[in-house]
Amino acid sequence: MGDTQSRRLEEHIAREVLIIGAMIGLALVQVTLIPTPLGITSALALVVVVSRVLVGIGAHNPAREVGTAIRWAFYCGIALDLFTTTPAGSHALALLLATILVMLAVGRFQVGGALLPLIAVLLGTLVYEGVLALVYHLTVAQLDWRLHAQVILLPSLLLTLVPTLPIFHLLRWYYRTIRA
Repeated sequence: MGDTQSRRLEEHIAREVLIIGAMIGLALVQVTLIPTPLGITSALALVVVVSRVLVGIGAHNPAREVGTAIRWAFYCGIALDLFTTTPAGSHALALLLATILVMLAVGRFQVGGALLPLIAVLLGTLVYEGVLALVYHLTVAQLDWRLHAQVILLPSLLLTLVPTLPIFHLLRWYYRTIRA
C-alpha cells in the first residue's frame, strides 16, 4: 500500500516539474522569440493560462482543472518576473488576478464557440496590463493613463487576441483527445 502512495506522489511531483519546465519555456518564448513591434509583446502566457481556465471549466472535475490553471499562472508569472526587468512579483500578481477574474466571470457560461475565448482573453488582458501598469505607476514612475491606454494597452490587446483561438482550440483538442 505504501508503495502505491509513493508512486502516486512521485508521479505528481514529476507532473509538477514538467509543468514548471513548460511554463519556464513559455516565458522564455514570450520574452525572447516573439517579435515586438514598437516594443510591445503579445502576452502569450496570458493566452495559454486563460485558455487553460476555459478548458478546465468544461472538464469533468472543474475545480481541480481550474486549480491547475492557477498554478500555471503562478509558475509562468514567476518565470516572467525572472526574465524581465519589471518589479519582482508583478507578472505573477497580474497573471494570478487575471486568471481568477476570468474564472469568476466566465465560470457559468458554456465554453463552446469562438466568442467566449476572445472575451475571456480580452478581460484577462485588461486586468493583466492594468495590474502591470499600476505596479509600474506605484513603484517606478508616474504614468499618463490615457497615453498608456493608447500606446501600450490597445496594441497589446490586439496582439494578444491574435493567437487566442488557435491556442484555445489546441489546448481543448489536447485535453479532449490525448489526455482523455
